[in-house]
Amino acid sequence: MAVGKTSDYLSPFKILVAEPNALMCSVTRQLLTMLGARHIFTVSDSESAKSHLRQGDIDFVLSEWYLYTADGIDLVRWLRAQKSEIRFTPFIMVTSQTRLQNVILARNLGINEFVAKPFSANSLIMRIKEVIERPRMFVSSRKYFGPDRRRRAKPTEEGGDRRKSESMLLDGRSLNQDQIDRIVAGDGIR
Repeated sequence: MAVGKTSDYLSPFKILVAEPNALMCSVTRQLLTMLGARHIFTVSDSESAKSHLRQGDIDFVLSEWYLYTADGIDLVRWLRAQKSEIRFTPFIMVTSQTRLQNVILARNLGINEFVAKPFSANSLIMRIKEVIERPRMFVSSRKYFGPDRRRRAKPTEEGGDRRKSESMLLDGRSLNQDQIDRIVAGDGIR
């Protein structure tokens, strides 16, 4: 999908943007509007985000890691722990907190997608399209509730343990968007 002209792609969706930075919030809103979004709710704190989500009519969330009152990680943890249908709301983390530990933590708490800041319009659009056009089944176990972390039905090409390659990168460096996508998809990183 080319960005630059207005489309109606997002017109049927109600989108919650949880972003404390006014400039980043404005940029995200403009991009969503270019894609036809007509129902965009913006908040800067976790409590306001929860209030919107409790109403039960948000189609997906774009959230920064750091929010006022609590962080985006607490917000996704809260969302996935709800006993109502809102727990199935797609959650896209949009943040510069791209160290491997952060990506794995967010994935393990039930985010659907992870977008690295600074992001390109295409990068954000691709993750939004992923939750709209290719929604993943939700998994419920004693320790996890959220989207199936495996996007692919086949094992990795290497055939080895994906977690081993993840643990090798726990040195605190930031990941690029391709590496993040592999982690969120349940693949190892190379």
